[in-house]
Amino acid sequence: MVKRGFSLLELVIAIFLIAVVIGTVLLLLAANLNIINKANELMIANALVQYSIEEVKNIDFPPVYADRQDYFGDEITYDSIVDVSFYSDWTPKEFKEKFKIIRFVQGYDSSGSLIIDFNNTKYDEAMILKIIVYVIRRKDGKLILKTSTFVSRNGLY
Repeated sequence: MVKRGFSLLELVIAIFLIAVVIGTVLLLLAANLNIINKANELMIANALVQYSIEEVKNIDFPPVYADRQDYFGDEITYDSIVDVSFYSDWTPKEFKEKFKIIRFVQGYDSSGSLIIDFNNTKYDEAMILKIIVYVIRRKDGKLILKTSTFVSRNGLY
C-alpha cells in the first residue's frame, strides 16, 4: 500500500522550517532598514554641519570695538554641552522637526590663548574664533555629529 501526501508531523516540521526562514529574512530586513535610516540621518547631519560652517564663514569678522552686530554662536570657554535646550537653535526651518544645530564660539587672543572672560570682551581681543557646531537629534537629544572651524581676523580659515 502506497501512502500519498504528508503526515501531520512532516507538515508541522515543514511549517516550522518555513517560519524560521521567513523570520530570519524579516529580521535581516529590519536590521538593514535601521542601518539605512542611521546612514540617512548621518548624511543629513553632515549637510547641516556644512551649511552651518559655510554660514559662519560668510560672516565678516567684526572689527575691534565694532557695534557687535555679528553673532557667531553662544560663547563658551569649554568644549562640551550639558543642556541642549538652553542654547540658540541654528537649524534651518526645513529640518527643525528632526534636528537641532547648536553653535558655540571661543575667542583666542594674539598669543593663541583662550580668552576666559569672552562674554565681556566679545570680539575686541580675539584674533581667532573657534566655532564649534553640534547636530543633535531632537527626539532624544542624542549628539549625531560635532565639528569645528576657525575664523581669523585676516579672513583665513
